[in-house]
Amino acid sequence: MKCLDTTFLIDIVESPEETRAISRRLEDRGEVLVTTSFNAYEALLGVHSVRDPVQRTKLLDLYAKVLARLQVLPISLEDGSKAAEIGGALRRKGLDVGADSLTAAIAMRSGSDGIVTRNVDHFERLKQVTGLDVISY
Repeated sequence: MKCLDTTFLIDIVESPEETRAISRRLEDRGEVLVTTSFNAYEALLGVHSVRDPVQRTKLLDLYAKVLARLQVLPISLEDGSKAAEIGGALRRKGLDVGADSLTAAIAMRSGSDGIVTRNVDHFERLKQVTGLDVISY
């Protein structure tokens, strides 16, 4: 199971050719593709910030189609606690990853073994602590 980071969700809508090829390759290998409710929030926050109501509606429709094809993992208190633990450990080392520790914690709990992302810097740092593979594109 691979967890799609916010960068992937944005890119599948805005640059579908490149990201569609990656998702097909993963699905052809039998990978189940998931994302988190936090990643959906981040992507949709950007959409809801678009000032043009026609463009905003168009983007909301596209994201709804993308999210309907994925299992969207919820956030639990356990996830928040684990994310804080992971993020804090990295921050003490000067390797802040911000809220990406939340994506990693949810992915780990769900049984995901990797994160699909363009944000390689943060998730390579998280890999040191979580063991989650980083699939970059």
